[in-house]
Amino acid sequence: MTQSACLLVAAVLFAATIFAADSSPTDRARLDGIQRTLSADVPRVLCLDENFATGGQPTGEAYVKAAANGFRSVLSLRTSAEGVDLVFERARVESNKMRYFNIPVNGSSPRAEQADEFLRIARDKTNHPMLVTCSSANRVGAFMMILHVVDQGWSEEKALVEALKIGLSSDNLKKFAKDYLAQQRSKRS
Repeated sequence: MTQSACLLVAAVLFAATIFAADSSPTDRARLDGIQRTLSADVPRVLCLDENFATGGQPTGEAYVKAAANGFRSVLSLRTSAEGVDLVFERARVESNKMRYFNIPVNGSSPRAEQADEFLRIARDKTNHPMLVTCSSANRVGAFMMILHVVDQGWSEEKALVEALKIGLSSDNLKKFAKDYLAQQRSKRS
């Protein structure tokens, strides 16, 4: 490689580094602002990236605020047996011009087909940005762990750290996520 070619490559890499460094803090600042806006109405809210925010059961003006911040959908992992009126919740979400999805996951017995359905909904870019919730973000953490590994190529260890930050605390749900990921690996082999 000639000296001028090396200089050109170095300049391009330097410019890319500056651009990435410049845009990333701006994006993070925007996401942090959205997170602050939602924090009073969504327990444990985390804006993970431009596509996903996670949290516990939304209250108050959460759906109004989410819609005002550009969210296109809400995905709830709660069951009707948990004391939340899912029909009312759907109506509140839809009245704010967002899509509503519900995958009723029992935290003590999640099923692989529920993870499959979660991935199908999460993969649909027309649903982004999406707010993913359950009562405490425990189930959300497990399902986001699966998404990060299966679709985003994260290591299981990195995805687990993020899942714990989101709210994953149940050993049963950790085991479910790890077993689902092992099953996915064996399908690819």
